[in-house]
Amino acid sequence: MDLAQIDPVEARRAIAAASFRTLDLKRLANVKPSLKPFVIPKLAPEGEVTLFTGPGSSGKSLLAQQLATALAAGVPTLGLNMPQAPAIYLTCEDDDDQLHWRQAHICEALGVGMERLAGKLQLASLRGELDNALGGEGACGEFELSPAFHRLAALVRRTRAKLVALDNVAHLFAGNENDRGQVTRFVNALNRLAGESSAAVILLGHPNKSGDNYSGSTAWLNAVRSQFVIEHDEQTDMRTVTVGKANYTRKGAQLRFAWVDWAFVLEDQLAPDTARQLAETAKAHAENEAFLRCLRAMTQQSREVSDKVGPNYAPSRLAAMTEANGVRKDAFARAMERLFHLGAIELVEVKRKGSETKMIIREVPRRA
Repeated sequence: MDLAQIDPVEARRAIAAASFRTLDLKRLANVKPSLKPFVIPKLAPEGEVTLFTGPGSSGKSLLAQQLATALAAGVPTLGLNMPQAPAIYLTCEDDDDQLHWRQAHICEALGVGMERLAGKLQLASLRGELDNALGGEGACGEFELSPAFHRLAALVRRTRAKLVALDNVAHLFAGNENDRGQVTRFVNALNRLAGESSAAVILLGHPNKSGDNYSGSTAWLNAVRSQFVIEHDEQTDMRTVTVGKANYTRKGAQLRFAWVDWAFVLEDQLAPDTARQLAETAKAHAENEAFLRCLRAMTQQSREVSDKVGPNYAPSRLAAMTEANGVRKDAFARAMERLFHLGAIELVEVKRKGSETKMIIREVPRRA
């Protein structure tokens, strides 16, 4: 055949087609299939990148470090039975002292001596380092992996880690978070690292202002096969983790737990005194919110209430409002005292006819 007659486009297509690896179905017909194993039960599948998102201060960093600790020690946490395997927690937000502080409290909560974790749990802080990004936009505008990525890959290989928690994407990805191509290449690089090491990679991130569980391109969610979200209910002070995207487990599975002395404890495992204290805190918060809700409605209607017993006594007037939702006078009285103490409400002097003045309750504007 005259090589000059070969269409170069067709040649490239033939080479590309020949390069695909396909499954040997004849062989697999005699092999029993297996489910995708999980490194962290319900949350993080083996050999995959899992996106873990939630608002600031919701507890993402603490939870990631606690999960890594439980895996390294081979002890259960939050109702999850953990195997024993090496783990890495890498942060760009907290320094060494903060990592030590959290680790001491996590170890106490899990009943694990810190010395037991030597060689099994790797804690690393990149806070303040100028080259902490794992990848970003190169000189030609294409996404490129950085030396930090290769250092991480070397650490994973050396320690044989089965969990790699990366905190967080805002620091570790220096590309354009809205560029689908760059995001996909970054996540695929982590997927390749996860697949080659059989590790679960948990990538921590923040939601956006529009209410999505991730910030930037939809590729962040599309490029992963697993995702979970943490939410903080300030009224009850409870945290809830919900499985969002689940290609290998049941979507919507939840864990509910509380912050207790710098560690998380499953709701069902709280000590009676702690559970009672949390319930009292939630009740007080609800009463405070009801007082402020009713006071705002009063203010919008140009009506006034006072802290003095009488016709305009705030607890009595507010308890009679539809917005009270059943909160009683005595509860509003408790809420009024708490809100004065917290500086959320104040007494304001207003003038009446002639030289007469009166003190009324107003909400103190919150600082931006």
